Amino acid sequence: MKKIIIVGGGLAGGLAAIYLAKRGHDVHVFEKRGDPFLAYSDYIDQVSSRAIGVSMTVRGIQAVLNAGIPKEELDLCGIPITGMSFCIAGKFKTRELPAIDSLSPLSLSRADFQKLLNKYAVINNVHYHYGQRCLEVNLDDKTITTKDNNGLIVEHKGDLLIGADGARSAVRQAMQNNIRRFEYQQSFFKHGYKTLVIADASPLNLRKDLIYFFGMDSGGIFAGRAATIPDGSISFAVCLPYQGEISLNTKDSAIMGRFFDKYYAMLPEETRKELLSQFIEKPSNDLINVKSSVFHYKQNALILGDSAHATAPFLGQGMNMALEDAYILNALFEKHEDDFEKILPEFTQLRKVEADAMQEMAINNYEVLSRSNPIFFMRSKYTRYMSNKFPARYPPDMAEKLYFTSMAYRELRDIQQKQNVWYKLGRVN
Repeated sequence: MKKIIIVGGGLAGGLAAIYLAKRGHDVHVFEKRGDPFLAYSDYIDQVSSRAIGVSMTVRGIQAVLNAGIPKEELDLCGIPITGMSFCIAGKFKTRELPAIDSLSPLSLSRADFQKLLNKYAVINNVHYHYGQRCLEVNLDDKTITTKDNNGLIVEHKGDLLIGADGARSAVRQAMQNNIRRFEYQQSFFKHGYKTLVIADASPLNLRKDLIYFFGMDSGGIFAGRAATIPDGSISFAVCLPYQGEISLNTKDSAIMGRFFDKYYAMLPEETRKELLSQFIEKPSNDLINVKSSVFHYKQNALILGDSAHATAPFLGQGMNMALEDAYILNALFEKHEDDFEKILPEFTQLRKVEADAMQEMAINNYEVLSRSNPIFFMRSKYTRYMSNKFPARYPPDMAEKLYFTSMAYRELRDIQQKQNVWYKLGRVN
């Protein structure tokens, strides 16, 4: 048995903790927030509503189920997604996505899913330490120093440190300071976003089982997404530039009112007014891309999830790749019989190339969502027809593979590039 310290008890850290505890390790999770069963609001950003809902594709679902979490309990955290609907000139064009092998993507309540992970972590004897902020990480000594809500500072030592503490990871920062020629890139996408929440989605006449996309007819001005979660609320993510007449910093209600009237005309007037009011009042959120040259330090520490590869959410894969990280890490523990010296470098080798491919696709996808070619939907239908008719020669439908399989991201990126070669007119999916 090894003592494993996980910094960050979010989704990636929680699932990794379950996997490693099931292997018999002494797993300790240090989380700056409170216990989600006692402090549920800590896991919902009440001010900005950031990430109130997330989409779990089959990749993420399989990672969760393989950790021994029952599907029926996971299903209670979300609503099955059966299609995508794109708003063009005030009208929706819907693409149905029939389930494969009885698994459909889910529109999740992030906080409810967090509680589910914590429940099974406790069942598997994971030790949680809440209200603990990580102040310092010593990679060579394999220690972290934390400060609790009462100001008590304590040092904790383990056999392995895992950083699952998000895009501004303290563990990754320690790696930057200790690894010679460690290459790290943090970039901010040209647009940020605000999440606007309507508590009751029922009057909007929108299907709960669809993810809605807005802005494809905006000429690159913005991209938007909307999804319903099990409590009946619906969140609208609105991505805009930071400056300009129509931007995240615009406080002119008349200008932004016209924006919502134009691009969300299908919604009731009262709903548009509520969206406008929230938009004016709420702060914006940055879209951060994080790239690290390695995901481990010697045989002492590694990073996963957003700590290693935070990405803009335009592909809906940030959480899914983070959950897959935990699954792959467990597979390496099994393969190498808990030998950290072999596990950690192979984790970097396997996941680095996947992270780079996923991030590249996410940025590319934003251009589709905000600046669609007029024949986008015709080309998408043609792609599906050709791949069904000539599967040996024509690349398969990328969206189907992305949502319903665990195909490697680098392979999905290759599909995207092959489709572009076929068309010579721009991106297909």
